[in-house]
Amino acid sequence: MSDSIYRALKGLSRRETILCKQGSRLPKHLEFKLYAFYLSLILIAIVVAFVWQLTRLETFKVTSLIFLLTGYFGIIAHPALLFIVRSKEIRLHFKNPFNLVYSNAQETEKIDKKYIDFLSKKSPEKLEVVLLEVKAQKHIFEQKTALLVGSIERIGFAPGILALLISLDKLSEIELDWVLSIAYIIPIIYFFGAFSRLLASKVSRHISILELAIANQKPHS
Repeated sequence: MSDSIYRALKGLSRRETILCKQGSRLPKHLEFKLYAFYLSLILIAIVVAFVWQLTRLETFKVTSLIFLLTGYFGIIAHPALLFIVRSKEIRLHFKNPFNLVYSNAQETEKIDKKYIDFLSKKSPEKLEVVLLEVKAQKHIFEQKTALLVGSIERIGFAPGILALLISLDKLSEIELDWVLSIAYIIPIIYFFGAFSRLLASKVSRHISILELAIANQKPHS
């Protein structure tokens, strides 16, 4: 059985998560928290919008739109906010663009090496079977994601922003029609697509580690 190999991969994933929480030197650490805040605002806006449709009270309509606008404003202003919050780190990055990349690589290497050494002692046949299964699951996951969100990362939030601007043309006459619905749903689809891409990239790293463990067992000419 290959249970120990799968346990090692799960342990590696947990270690990566812990390492990400330990400091902002890792890529996108602060960005995730900010985007989670924006997503929370939009989710609240959607919930309040449902209440608005049930009660037809203007208070809920205005509240929902305020949350939605705040969420979109945060998304649009995110680069500027990030520059202010992490100005020191960004200045260092401009002075030495590759320093952050190499620092992150150095941190993850300490963990990866332990798991590579452990996996290199496993049966090559078991490693190859696990590698095959992980690649297959990654492909299935990417196909399901593509069916759900398509190429949302290419168009970004533009359709949602446009739909929101069109709907706000006459505030007193706003209704939850298909145009405004686009403004509500686009951020959810985008964040789901971004999260799926993140998971796929993590699995790609694990695939590379399995391949390296297999390569370490092959005789060198």
